[in-house]
Formats: sequence, C-alpha cells, structure tokens
Amino acid sequence: MDTNSASAKSQQYQLFLQQVSQFAADPIDLTSLLANTAALLHHTFGFWWTGFYRVAGDELVLSAFQGPVACTNIPYGKGVCGTAWKESRTIVVPDVEQFPGHIACSSQSRSEIVVPIFSTPNTNALTQSHNNALTQSPWAVLDIDSAQLNTFDDTDRLCLEQLADILSNAYASLRSPIRDIYLAGGCFWGTQHYLSLLRGVLHAEAGYANGSIPNPSYEQVYTDSTGYAETVHVRYDASVLPLSKLLEMFFKTIDPTSLNRQAHDIGTRYRTGIYFSDPDDLPVIRHSLKKLANNYSDPLVVEVTPLTAFYLAEEYHQDYLQKHPDGYCHIPLDLINEVKNSR
Repeated sequence: MDTNSASAKSQQYQLFLQQVSQFAADPIDLTSLLANTAALLHHTFGFWWTGFYRVAGDELVLSAFQGPVACTNIPYGKGVCGTAWKESRTIVVPDVEQFPGHIACSSQSRSEIVVPIFSTPNTNALTQSHNNALTQSPWAVLDIDSAQLNTFDDTDRLCLEQLADILSNAYASLRSPIRDIYLAGGCFWGTQHYLSLLRGVLHAEAGYANGSIPNPSYEQVYTDSTGYAETVHVRYDASVLPLSKLLEMFFKTIDPTSLNRQAHDIGTRYRTGIYFSDPDDLPVIRHSLKKLANNYSDPLVVEVTPLTAFYLAEEYHQDYLQKHPDGYCHIPLDLINEVKNSR
C-alpha cells in the first residue's frame, strides 16, 4: 500500500473511531454496543465478515456480527481467534490457508485479523502492539475476515487496537464485578448455608423464584400450586469467584438428573434451576451445563430461565443452619466442611 492510501485509510479509521466513541461513551447494553460497532465497521470498510466472539468458559461463542453465517463455537487456543485469545495478542494473517490449525468456516475468507478485547484498556495502544505487556485475559475478540489476500497491515492493527480500548472502557462501565445469580438446589436451608461459605460470595439469601402469585408465603409455595422454587439469591464478586466456578461448586450439591427431587425433598418447589437476571450470563451457564452433562449418562433436568420473580423467604428460613446447627440439611456435611476448610 502506498503512503497516500495508508494515510487515507488511517483518516477513515479515525472518523470511524470518533463515531464509535460517541455511542460507546454511555453504553446501555453490551450486546447492542457490539452489534452497532460490528455494523459500522463492516459497512465503513466493506469487509467480508466482521464480528465478535465472547469468552464463555473454555471456548469462544459467536456474538454480534455482520456477514454470512459463521462458526458458533471456537475452542481455546484453536484457529486464529482461539490463538489470539490464548496468547492475548493481535494476530494478522495475510493468508489464512498458511495459518496452522486454521478453522475454515468458509473458503471465501482469505485473510484475517483478530484483536483481543480486555476488561481494562491497554494504555500503550497508540505506541505499541497488544503483543507486548498484556497479562490479563480477554473477555472477547474482534474477528475481521477479507475475501482478498494480505488485506490487513499495521494501520489496521493499531486502529483496531484503539477500538478495542474504547470497547474495554465501555465494558468496564457496564460490568461491575458485583454480580447476582439465583440458584435452586432443593431445600434452600442447606443451599444457602453452603453457598454463603464460598470465598467471593458477598451474601446469600433464601427465597422463592419464578412463580405465579405475588408475595407467596412458605405455606403457599409448599402446596406446589404456585410454581415457585426454593431458591437462593447469590450476590458475588466475579473478580474473586467467576460465575463458571460458582456454578461448578453449586453442581456439587445437587443431583442434576433428578426431576423435582433432591435427597428426601420431593415436589416442584425442590426442582433444580439457574435463574439469571443478566442475559450475558447465559453463555456461561450453558457452557457449564454442557461440561456437567459429560459426567452423567442420564439427561440433565436443571431448569435455566430468566428470573421473572423473586421474593425473600420468611425470616425464620434465613441462615437457618446457623440458627439451628443440627437442623436438616440435604447437602453432605463433608462437602460443607470442605468449603469451610478451603476459605
């Protein structure tokens, strides 16, 4: 590319970055931000495919994009996207056929650039590559494919890394590390006690989730006619206890193949479930259940739905096992002691 062409492309990128900065300055929703960014980038430069992959456990999951149908899941360290994620660096590929382990979603893709996006921006993005001095793990990658060979150069890399920093700032403003999830695991006495002991859990409170009437009492929920499940609202610090790890620990306390029953407790109120208030949690939940299913020959029956209602249980249910150390608990004592000893 000659000097004039490089200068024109740089100017085009700067105008694009100004536009993105405007709608990323006060973002309302992460998915809509990524969708608008992909659309603007794709149509500004006429790329063949432009989009984002979000980190979910040990794989990348397809997010907002522009272009033809794409691969939906990419394992950690696989292909250009998985390698950029693993190595926390931008990768420019002049010819995708020459990249070891390239994942061919389409033969029309000829060259590619993948830029990792981190939870905090790289302050040196204007002067040096993301290849240097990055230790944090990305939460997403930006993937751009061209139908031509050798499309991407240092201008693309530097400008797209500036874009990554803009999105990192937006991500940080949207994603407080203090998160909420609602877990139904049978009798909430033991589930609340167990989860409250996990390092990173700020508080856990017993309640009733996803039923059909307002302000249910325990007696109403007990009839199994209200649709509510005994559920624990968990507020946790995701920087200490990621959702994937929290779910892994929760799964130790349940039989995920038992429908409407845990230990001696039988009824729809004792069903297992994961109820989320943030749609961005869903890929992590699905990935965690997929891994869990590998351990069972029977299908999992853990309910996964958005949270539609949650009401605190009566005071005498809160921290029941702290008030009554010899009270009933369906979770094995050795599992509870294991968590206590690991704190």
